Amino acid sequence: MQSNKWVLFLTLIVHGCLLGSSVYASDGAEIAKKCDGCHGVDGHSEDPEVPSIGGFSDFGIVDLLESYRNGNRQARRYKSADGEETDMAEVARALTEDDAFAVGEHYANQIWKPHEQEFDLELARRGAQVHDIKCDKCHSEYGGAAEDDLAIMSGQWRQYLEMEFEDFDSGERKMSRKMKEKYDTLSAEDKKAILELYVSGGNL
Repeated sequence: MQSNKWVLFLTLIVHGCLLGSSVYASDGAEIAKKCDGCHGVDGHSEDPEVPSIGGFSDFGIVDLLESYRNGNRQARRYKSADGEETDMAEVARALTEDDAFAVGEHYANQIWKPHEQEFDLELARRGAQVHDIKCDKCHSEYGGAAEDDLAIMSGQWRQYLEMEFEDFDSGERKMSRKMKEKYDTLSAEDKKAILELYVSGGNL
């Protein structure tokens, strides 16, 4: 898995050098319009079951698309407000490599907007303590750093996060070996606390 990330990283650099970010920004914005029905305009979701993605890094977006494309990540079926039903595997496989890099560049140019939600402050603070020990090495700034090249979780929708945790617990969603080793040491209360931390947006 690590070697695949290096290939993806080098490919991202080559594409950026050959085509230039301005080309990506233009094409990516047009492609992203097709994503608005689920992820919201510029990746700012209005549906608690669908994650916001505006503000993720370009590498993070491309890596997510590739994980759906190759089946490493299971995709949920989703029906948008216009009645169209699809899933991320279908979306990812319909994109060319250039499309994926273009849309990744577009979303990376957006500003992350955390969702303001009610949360339990004390539980979130406990989550911060657990997170510092178990999660911070990969998910820094309480899961809020785009530079980690992973999905931003700080300020993400509660309902979506709950669904993801359920998929991790059931084995429906795969984890890297290192993450699974850490995740399996978490108690049910630890997971609730970490989730509360993410919902808080780090406002402790």
